[in-house]
Amino acid sequence: MNAGFPHGNSVMAQAVRNHDWAASPLGPTAQWPSPLRNAVDLMLGSPESMYVVWGDALTFFYNDAYTPILGPRQAQALGAPLRVLWADAWEAVREPIEAAFVGQASRFEEVPIGMNRYGVPEQTWWTFSFSPIYLDDGRVGGAFCVTNEVTARKLAQARLADEHERLIRLFEQAPMFMAFLSGPQHRVEFANPCYSRLIGHRDVIGRPLAEALPDAVEQGHVRRLDEVYQSGRAFSANALPYIVQAVPGGPTERRLLDLVYQPIAGADGTISGIFVQGLDITDRISLERAVREAEVRNRQILDSVMDYAIIATDMHGRVTSWNEGARRILGWSEAEMLGQTLQRTFTPEDVEQRQMLIEAAAALESGSGMDERWHVRKSGERFWANGSLMVLREETGEAIGFVKVLRDRTAERLASEALQKSERRLDALVRASSQSIFSASVCWRQLRQLVGDGVLSDAVSATPDWQAMVHPDDRARLAQALAQATAAKSGVDVEYRVLGADGHVGWTLMRAIPLLDEREQIAEWFGTSADITDKRVAEEQLRQLTETLEERVRERSAALLLAEEKLRQSQKMEAVGQLTGGLAHDFNNLLTAISVGLELLQTRIEQGKYDRLERYVEMAQSSAARATALTQRLLAFSRRQTLAPTALDVEALVRGMHDIIARTLGPSIALQLRPADQAWQVLVDAPQLENALLNLCINARDAMPDGGQLTISLQNRTLDAAAAQQLELPPGDYVCLSVQDTGTGMTAEVMARVFEPFFTTKPIGQGTGLGLSMIYGFTRQSGGHVRIDSEVGVGTTMALYLPRFTGVLAQDEVAPADAPLQRNAAHSRTVLLVEDETAIRVLISEVLTEAGYRVIETAEGSAAVERLRSQEHIDVLVTDVGLTGGLNGRQVADAGRQSRPALPVLFVTGYAASAAVGAGQLDDGMEVLTKPFQAIELERRVAQLVERRAH
Repeated sequence: MNAGFPHGNSVMAQAVRNHDWAASPLGPTAQWPSPLRNAVDLMLGSPESMYVVWGDALTFFYNDAYTPILGPRQAQALGAPLRVLWADAWEAVREPIEAAFVGQASRFEEVPIGMNRYGVPEQTWWTFSFSPIYLDDGRVGGAFCVTNEVTARKLAQARLADEHERLIRLFEQAPMFMAFLSGPQHRVEFANPCYSRLIGHRDVIGRPLAEALPDAVEQGHVRRLDEVYQSGRAFSANALPYIVQAVPGGPTERRLLDLVYQPIAGADGTISGIFVQGLDITDRISLERAVREAEVRNRQILDSVMDYAIIATDMHGRVTSWNEGARRILGWSEAEMLGQTLQRTFTPEDVEQRQMLIEAAAALESGSGMDERWHVRKSGERFWANGSLMVLREETGEAIGFVKVLRDRTAERLASEALQKSERRLDALVRASSQSIFSASVCWRQLRQLVGDGVLSDAVSATPDWQAMVHPDDRARLAQALAQATAAKSGVDVEYRVLGADGHVGWTLMRAIPLLDEREQIAEWFGTSADITDKRVAEEQLRQLTETLEERVRERSAALLLAEEKLRQSQKMEAVGQLTGGLAHDFNNLLTAISVGLELLQTRIEQGKYDRLERYVEMAQSSAARATALTQRLLAFSRRQTLAPTALDVEALVRGMHDIIARTLGPSIALQLRPADQAWQVLVDAPQLENALLNLCINARDAMPDGGQLTISLQNRTLDAAAAQQLELPPGDYVCLSVQDTGTGMTAEVMARVFEPFFTTKPIGQGTGLGLSMIYGFTRQSGGHVRIDSEVGVGTTMALYLPRFTGVLAQDEVAPADAPLQRNAAHSRTVLLVEDETAIRVLISEVLTEAGYRVIETAEGSAAVERLRSQEHIDVLVTDVGLTGGLNGRQVADAGRQSRPALPVLFVTGYAASAAVGAGQLDDGMEVLTKPFQAIELERRVAQLVERRAH
């Protein structure tokens, strides 16, 4: 029992009694006016959710039923100002509260209020009323609120409306026709669009069916509806005819329907209506009839093909179709073979080896398969057939059987075997005589080896233009002999030298006679060739023995030295020619895109057409980015690029690239990783190594167009002096990263040129020829080497040897990650800019000034040195490397470091970056930015130098 104020034992009654009201604007409860005390007592005793606000401060009171509404606010709610407590909902209740304080009661239903009760915004709905609480003198002292949250009801109503809308859409969009008929007159209450299309879009809603569709009455459909309505039993039919006549006396259309008349009963079992549902199958029936007719026609066509056995089977090889050609070739009729396995046509040897299953598996894997083999007729006779097996599939792609096509090729097979036997005999005869037989075209442009082998055979197999294999010094003499024989229509007998496929020089004796046609004109040449190399060598050796040995050695040595020098110069000029030609072609393309893009941009601006200008800017920027990438690849080839080496776990790098390499290779190439046992670390530029590895994998993929296996291996290798000398490396520890493929392999000639710039064996447009040259340059610059092992038809192994790293990198040697650009660091910072190209100097100055730097510009290195030796405050030196006027950028930086040892320096250069960094490593506080570059990159690099110096 409770004797004090407030009355009752509710939780909030106790909370009011225990609250320290003396510190509040209301003071102790004993001093409260009686209207407030009565209102609080009334509220606390009510089971409905209520609250009271009192005074100008809107001091807040609430009862137990209101407590869940407060959520986390409950701890500070009692006695709190309402405006503060419900700041997020204040605007929704401000007006009715203010009205209550001037004596106006109000009620609101389903008011939407946005609230944040549990830390997240939520939409709520409320029904509430406000009543004024009067003081004894008639003034309003507070407001009394009765409130109920109706959010759950509103959400349920919304869900119900959504469900109703979904049902309406489902009914409207259903592919089947639907309608609801009410009462014994079958009045049409609703019908979906599919039903409307079926009846010719007639107006039937609200009308009895007999009145709306008189054609349905004549065809008995209304009678069937009467029976369903009276009996309460559903009616269904398949392919039920319905002749549609939308207009009395108008044209008719016959449709076939699958339908159901479903009676609808009420709770008391009384039938109130019928639900009509069905599907117009007219088109399907027509299609099925067309399919059956096509099957008959196809069967007639198959039976008319008498030279081919066309056989269909199920997935188990049981015959399902057997044409007349199969009966003629194999002997069995269709009646004899239907349901029988096709294995009856295989030889016992093939049956034992399960050849039918092997053929089926191969066809399922590739879609079809070809084979030539012996088969068996009904008579037991064997015949040679050219066959193919194709997979029959459903529209879903599921395999349902096979089609086998056979053609009897026994006669051709026996003739081919006889011809091959004859050729083998002739070939053996020719080989015994050490000669070969050939035929040649009238003008000697094409030559075909018939039997035999030797130097001539090598020449014919190496190139269609066989005369290209003739020694250059003998070509004119041979051509003259052939021309004379052709003119005279007589035989030819000539000796000449031939360059073999392996580079060996041999001697050939060729004798040939012309074959004349009916007009006495040469139709073809036939002849023999004999290898007389041994005879000529013996003759030459005999001649050489008559000369002085010392003179021969001296002359031979001089000739070899001269030839070697010529070869070096030729290779050097060839590489330079390829490089300059490739550069001119690629850069001309890029400069054309930039030049034309800027010209169009200028024209558009002059014409006042400012739309779509960004496409020309993007075109120029894209071309500049491609030129930058090309320059970097050329620098990698020349081993002049700037590297950012880090201590690297190569095995972790390879494993991290596994997924991207696997996706690059595609499903036809199996990828295998062979890690080393605790692979050593190396000191290399990680992105460059990733790029090199990906390039090697792409080259290997292209060498395996039909699929294969690619193996990436890691090995720790210690090279002694002999092994290191073979690889042109100093002795020591190395990590060997190799990429091995099972592709086409490379010839010795291709291997000798793979590292040349712009050399590629790929078709035009599919390779730049810089990939391997870049990998070679990067590896050599990193202190390693590249080794190639390849065999034509077997595959290629590319191995990168990288020196083992056992030291510890200093913090400054670790390449920093790109950080967000902080422009605040630019304010009050001074940059000394040295650039002799006016246009570039102006652009760089504008970029840095726009970023907030104070820029001091100079075009000469000497003037920059004077500035650096002065007392003027300079935070960063930005300088070109190739300056005019005597001093280059590196000399300017070194001079500045004498008086300002910690001066940050950014070299901006279009030359190879090593021109600024010497042996490839930057001094502390120095960085290189190669041209071309983006303005944001320039700003970022300068900001990083400033920030690094500040710390």
